[in-house]
Amino acid sequence: MKLEKEINELDLLRYIHNELSGKECLEVEEWINSSEGNRKLAEDFYYLSFAVSSMQLIQRSAPQKALDKVNKRIQSKRPSRLFFYFQRVAAVLLLPLLLLSIHLISKPKAEQPVSYLEARMTPGMIGSLVLSDGTKVWLNSSSLLRYPNTFSEHVREVELDGEAYFEVVENKQSPFIVKTGDASVKVLGTKFNIDAYKSNGFIAATLVEGAIEFNYKNKHTNNQTIEMRPNDRVQYDKNTSKAQKHATYIPKDIAWKNGQIILKDTPLPDILWILSKRFHIDFVVKDPSFYKYSFTGVFTNQQIERVLDHFERSSGIRYKIDHQFNEDGEIMKSQIELY
Repeated sequence: MKLEKEINELDLLRYIHNELSGKECLEVEEWINSSEGNRKLAEDFYYLSFAVSSMQLIQRSAPQKALDKVNKRIQSKRPSRLFFYFQRVAAVLLLPLLLLSIHLISKPKAEQPVSYLEARMTPGMIGSLVLSDGTKVWLNSSSLLRYPNTFSEHVREVELDGEAYFEVVENKQSPFIVKTGDASVKVLGTKFNIDAYKSNGFIAATLVEGAIEFNYKNKHTNNQTIEMRPNDRVQYDKNTSKAQKHATYIPKDIAWKNGQIILKDTPLPDILWILSKRFHIDFVVKDPSFYKYSFTGVFTNQQIERVLDHFERSSGIRYKIDHQFNEDGEIMKSQIELY
């Protein structure tokens, strides 16, 4: 049977949290059961979502109270064979988390150590979490966020490898700092996006609301600070140690967190970077003249072929897709040749 709707990670997240209608639930379950690859992807996504949310419950509650909340959440799910399976796995995940919390909570408050947690997105997946201060974070594909289980009174500091969108809860006594290795962003309470994959040659920050400080070292290793205002984008070049600030089109920079790709006279090199993150794909451009092209369009929850078809119709750029498979026949990596 051909599925009418292509399921994405936002649909899976809403399914896990019981936010879909009856028809939408059936569509998701049909998609999950349509292939072993889809089922494994859904399981991985569920494990990550459950582990993160359960840990947050444990951090804020006594162990028994946390367990009661988690059990209540599990029992409130729409019953299905798929969820009965997930619940068994969730119980296995929850046990070590509860044992850890009992160990930490049993110590006097002054002696409780600060432990660090990691949230990691698999290639092609998008997810979100809430930090202990209430700050909301969305993580793009292949991103890693390292953060403490609880923040200190004087500073809130996290480390990022990848791309994330932050909605930071305001606290003037405790600045929020995002470290990326080559640069950092300091805020008190605001909304912003930061693109900081270690494997890439730049770090970029886009400010949506409020004000932030973008800090970096110049080629003489001197500390530099750029004050940012809404609609500002700062891009730091790791090779030259230079940073530039310019106005940007915010919807384009943060569209990824809603499963969208928004282009507005966007140069091809920028588009290929957006697509490589979203779909975990490498590109090979056969004709260097293609780099002078720019494109405009909006793509919502669409497959890579739809985007490339748009390029082909508007510019004549053709494409060829090659997949790399593992021993189980699953796609590990894809490469697209533009010619």
